[in-house]
Amino acid sequence: MWWRNPSRRTAGALLLAGLPLLLAGCGFRPLYGTGHTYDAVPEFSALAVEQAEDRSTQLLRNHLLDMLTPRGAPEKPAYRLELKVAESVSSVLVTRSDEITRNNLQMTVTYRLIDYRSGVALQSNSLSSLVSYNLVRAEYANLVSERDARARAARDLAEQIRIRLGNFFTQQRKAQVK
Repeated sequence: MWWRNPSRRTAGALLLAGLPLLLAGCGFRPLYGTGHTYDAVPEFSALAVEQAEDRSTQLLRNHLLDMLTPRGAPEKPAYRLELKVAESVSSVLVTRSDEITRNNLQMTVTYRLIDYRSGVALQSNSLSSLVSYNLVRAEYANLVSERDARARAARDLAEQIRIRLGNFFTQQRKAQVK
């Protein structure tokens, strides 16, 4: 066992102690970390997410609200986020007797970040998420599987949007500092 060898244990401890220095040297910086001047959280809390028109958009919006504005909607938003969601379901696995046993659900979102005062679009992008789910003979189980797949896709898209918005706000602040 490697942990019983004192030299390997020391090498492991040194590696763990030096890991933050290695990450700092490569430019890695946590999005929500403290101790740096580019913190994305204030911009997130000034973001209003538009109301949803359908269930998929509502799921995505709810995940975004949890991730971006966990303390509630801003009183005076500086930014508005528009979402347009589309989804499609396709068969992946079909048996020899033409029975479908697995589906793919692809959810695509086109979002626009808009300056609330001027109405100018600051960023727009299109992202997609592909999730699979099994089909069985029980119809209710299939409905539950599809609902769960839709929720997973919405959560994945919300995370992708959060990361892209965080990068955008960080770059915007860097440009203002220069």
